[in-house]
Amino acid sequence: MSTLRRLANIINNAVDTMEGVYERSGLPLPSLDEPFNPQDPAESQAQDPEVVDASKNLAAAAAQITATVWDPRRITVNTSHAFHISSCLLAVSDLNVAEVLREAGEQGASANEIGKAINVDPGLIERILRLLATHHIFREVSPGVFTNNRVSSTLDKGKPSSVLFANRAERFVGSSGVAAFAEHTAEIGGKSGVFLADSLRNSAHLLPFNLAYNTTEPIFLWMEDPKNSYSVSRFAVGMQGTAATEPSDLIFQGFDWSLLPPNSVIVDVGGGIGHVSLTIAKKYPTLRIVNQDLASPIEISKAHWKENFPVHLEKKMVEFQVHDFFTPQPAKNAAVFLLRYIMHDWPDDKAALILKQLRAVALPTTRLVIVEKITFPGHPAPPHKEPLLPNWGVAAADIYLYDLTMHALLGGVERTVQGFWDVLAQGGWKLVQVHHCPGTQLSHLVAAPA
Repeated sequence: MSTLRRLANIINNAVDTMEGVYERSGLPLPSLDEPFNPQDPAESQAQDPEVVDASKNLAAAAAQITATVWDPRRITVNTSHAFHISSCLLAVSDLNVAEVLREAGEQGASANEIGKAINVDPGLIERILRLLATHHIFREVSPGVFTNNRVSSTLDKGKPSSVLFANRAERFVGSSGVAAFAEHTAEIGGKSGVFLADSLRNSAHLLPFNLAYNTTEPIFLWMEDPKNSYSVSRFAVGMQGTAATEPSDLIFQGFDWSLLPPNSVIVDVGGGIGHVSLTIAKKYPTLRIVNQDLASPIEISKAHWKENFPVHLEKKMVEFQVHDFFTPQPAKNAAVFLLRYIMHDWPDDKAALILKQLRAVALPTTRLVIVEKITFPGHPAPPHKEPLLPNWGVAAADIYLYDLTMHALLGGVERTVQGFWDVLAQGGWKLVQVHHCPGTQLSHLVAAPA
């Protein structure tokens, strides 16, 4: 049997599986043409383990078929143009096009109407939207007329477009964070990424970010400059957006927070606005939270907690600390140090320094809970179907995209299990448990003082 036929069979079997799950549940498969609705039971069904595995097999096989049959020269050249997809996504999100189209209704809006609403040349916005629609982001319902689809609607910040245009500084406040994270990555990550080759040739070993923005400062210090305050607030909300792409109960799928006695202290290290520790506190309100980050995100965090869980503030069960995690750790009574998406920001020497600061004040009973992606090999191998790539190929490519984004911005890295074991040992900790969360690449790694 040819490779092409084997890949086609994988696709057919995956479609049969997905249709079977949805038929048994009495729900239709989500439509690409309809806006994404996270409250739709059909979207919840997409988290069914059978559906998750089938969709990955389908996506991996479809991409491999394309790579097999397409002219390899076209693949190479098209890939060299792929930055336009990211830059166009940034442009339409920055100009609030998803919101304009939501307000236009199901019939959509013409490029002339969109251009007038966002004060942009309609011919250019048509070209931008057509490129995105060609990649199934937005839908062109008739020539030059566009509407939202399942993908583009995730950029919707949930506010009237007039409000977004009137108050740019607060356009992400109260949103899901998906658009904020996409804009942060497409802008700062995109501008930095094109300097990757330059950085590899750079004798001073400057990171792509430093070359792109002509600065010697690390990105987080660069963001502390008042002139970059917009980037700070966008990033803070964007980190909440990363949670929106994960199962809602993911923080409860690994480490068992219910085992902590009342008044136990969870220190959310580099916690941003503290949305993850807030989720924990809502379910276990007897637990105390210390949210730590740099000054700008801490101010945003205070407002976020006041809006979403004011009773915890009133009971003085949450504390906000401005703290640089490379310096001595002020919290000396932690039951748990929580590090979500922190370790991957840093190379081993700097990650080990963070861990050493925590180890210096850890009690014998203190646990370190790291919530991160684990790269292959290390994450449970998928049910590998030949001739798919062993790591699921395109269906798992996001972790390798994150890996290079972390390098470009911070010199960071997505690690294997062995990589975590090694850096934890350097920091004075011992890896004791690894919980792989179903339906996601994220895992909970639990460590104890060595």
